[in-house]
Amino acid sequence: MAITTRETAGAREWIARPNRSLTPAVRRGLIGLILAASILISLGFWLAGAWLVLPFAGLELLLLFVALRAIARRDASFESIRLEGDRLTVTRHLPGCESHHSFHAGWARVSLEGERPDDPLVCIRSHGKTARVGALMTPDQRQVLAMDLRQRLQP
Repeated sequence: MAITTRETAGAREWIARPNRSLTPAVRRGLIGLILAASILISLGFWLAGAWLVLPFAGLELLLLFVALRAIARRDASFESIRLEGDRLTVTRHLPGCESHHSFHAGWARVSLEGERPDDPLVCIRSHGKTARVGALMTPDQRQVLAMDLRQRLQP
């Protein structure tokens, strides 16, 4: 997974995104190429008298569209942690799950916790609120992020 760090005047932001093997432009080109090839082949069979190929080609293209749409939804996922002044903001945008938490940086505590001890998430707590991040990161990236956050949140 890809995690980037941006630093601007008075703010630092960590953003985790899934690796993307296809950019949107390449994905559209791939769909267009497969669509054109499938239509040309299907029309050839139709002209030869095998008209039943057309509905199955349409079904194949529909399934391809659904699969690539699911990939596009996953590619839009991200987790963001922004530390600006005394505010720590955690935003998660995952398929089927979107959350936004804001904490006072002086009160926020960072730990590594989870249901599975071998794969904990970064847990940020303050005043009864909890935000878990790291679903889009490797275990090593989570540990580095937790250490970096702890250092920056210490007075």
